[in-house]
Amino acid sequence: DRSGYRPKFTNQGNLFLEQAHKVLNEAKKLEKIGNELSAGIETEIKICSDAIFPICHFSDIFQSFFNQNTHTKLNLNTDVLEGVISQVLEHKVDFALGPDISDNNDIEAIKVFSNPLPAVINKKHFIKKGFGMELLKELPQVVVESSSNEHRGMVKNAFSNQLWFTSDFSMKKQLITAGLGWGRLPAHQIYHEIKNGELVEISGIVEVPTRNIPMYLLRSKSKVFGPNTKKLWNQLITLKI
Repeated sequence: DRSGYRPKFTNQGNLFLEQAHKVLNEAKKLEKIGNELSAGIETEIKICSDAIFPICHFSDIFQSFFNQNTHTKLNLNTDVLEGVISQVLEHKVDFALGPDISDNNDIEAIKVFSNPLPAVINKKHFIKKGFGMELLKELPQVVVESSSNEHRGMVKNAFSNQLWFTSDFSMKKQLITAGLGWGRLPAHQIYHEIKNGELVEISGIVEVPTRNIPMYLLRSKSKVFGPNTKKLWNQLITLKI
């Protein structure tokens, strides 16, 4: 319609455009299905797990699946934060397990459960007289840094006057257990240390509540799955909440 100052779509034009988008989307779906069918049985399934993801939640499914599909092997690597998302978006892995910290529309995220991430500290600091937020500010807060160059050094919810960075949760746990600082650790990784009193969960401080972090299955919508990867993905989806 060119009757106005600026050309604009007529009602018929808008309807045509809407239908054209639908046709294009369906064409993309058909192309993806065709690629999946032609991929054949894959010899390897690549998965990235965020370091805070308790892989034991999927142990039964993994064991059953790979026992039945011995010609397909598992290639599992770990990363943290944006590093996990980067591997998914760059198709370095078939899919990932971890928090959904991306607002990218190309990511499909299916929630499966939540994982507690308490803030903990060595007992020797916890029993000090006047333990509270002021003491936490004086001690180093140990933080796992993203492997993504774009987000390196970026920290949310930093409370201490000084931050100590590490690249993995194993080193973070060692530093905190040694009494050199405090920070958040996945509950399943510190069960024994909490039970024997070596570590204490920080409680009663409003600024530092226990967090339950939603865990997701993460995949790129444009990633072509082979038949076995699709089968495993569908089995894991059955655990969603």
